[in-house]
Amino acid sequence: MEKLPLFCKIPKCRDAKAPLLGPLYSHGGSVFSCYNPAMSYKMWFQNYSRHPLRMGALFPSSSALSSLMVRHIKPDTQGLILELGPGTGSFTRALLRRGIPEEKLVLLEQSPDFTTLLRNSFPDATVICGDAKDVAAIMRPLGIEEFNEIVSGLPLNAMGGELRQTICGEGFKLLRLAGSFSQVSYLPRCSIPNNIIATHSAKKIYCGVALRNMPPGFVWRAEKH
Repeated sequence: MEKLPLFCKIPKCRDAKAPLLGPLYSHGGSVFSCYNPAMSYKMWFQNYSRHPLRMGALFPSSSALSSLMVRHIKPDTQGLILELGPGTGSFTRALLRRGIPEEKLVLLEQSPDFTTLLRNSFPDATVICGDAKDVAAIMRPLGIEEFNEIVSGLPLNAMGGELRQTICGEGFKLLRLAGSFSQVSYLPRCSIPNNIIATHSAKKIYCGVALRNMPPGFVWRAEKH
């Protein structure tokens, strides 16, 4: 099968059930061109039934949790923002509500189903199908060396310690000084490893809990110094 080019224009309302043809990156279009909440929920539950530990939560993140995750990010922030595990785009929409331009968003998602949905919903963002543990290697051919902020919806607490260390360590390598690695947790503890925080002289900040989320979501961010 012929590999598609690194950057490829995606039709605005491409069928979200259409199969992916391997690695694909999208750019160009309009905001929320094909967002369908009913389809998003259906796709979420289907993926949860197949990979519950990878999903972390039975339901997509609520608007309350999403707002809590990104409230520290200023609309005029310079540079790119990386989202790890965006799923159906709950945190992505919160970033856009904050006033962040869509073209500043880089979304890295492991699920092919969610990747297609994200490309349709956020055609001006850079959407990549890939594994978060390889984030630095994935960004290298794109010429991306630094992110101003990282927002992670990955279920780190459900992962093994080594994988959690790798993902957070690779993310911090790409995070600029004074930038934050924001992480949701469904347990009342920060899931960013303490040694990663210490290695990068980061400051751990508790941002709060979204009780209206199902399950309640706790948010921490580690600000790099």
